[in-house]
Amino acid sequence: MNEEYLKARDKITRLCSRQEKCSSDVKAKLVAWGLPPDQQAELLTFLIENKFVDDKRYAFAFVRHHHRLKKWGKQKIRHALALKKIPETLMQAALKEIPPEEYLQTLMQELKKKRAMLHAKNRFDLLARLQRFALSKGYEPDIIRKVLDDVV
Repeated sequence: MNEEYLKARDKITRLCSRQEKCSSDVKAKLVAWGLPPDQQAELLTFLIENKFVDDKRYAFAFVRHHHRLKKWGKQKIRHALALKKIPETLMQAALKEIPPEEYLQTLMQELKKKRAMLHAKNRFDLLARLQRFALSKGYEPDIIRKVLDDVV
């Protein structure tokens, strides 16, 4: 192992210790640092074997954070995880961890908060604005329609 590899290993292990990272994030960092492809693969294997990087753990943490704190819907979370190259099976498992009643309650709270800020001309305008807002947060159209009846 050369000195460059050891420095990169120390740096990336510190980074992964402080914040949850997925394998695609780590690969991108290693490429940006100019590490040769064989050393990138070796280092990624080291990180996975030593539990510094775990895509399953990352997916579950990502879903919890983005639903509970950012109030994102499942579609937006799924898209963000796909951009991180998380496998579909892990995405589905992580998204199942969101309790359905909590999911509906979060959407309802977000819509009520948004409704208080809107000054719509009529009911149709209000419904359209709220639906666009919920869609932009990543909620599914059928769930939005269910919840909108209780909000408006």
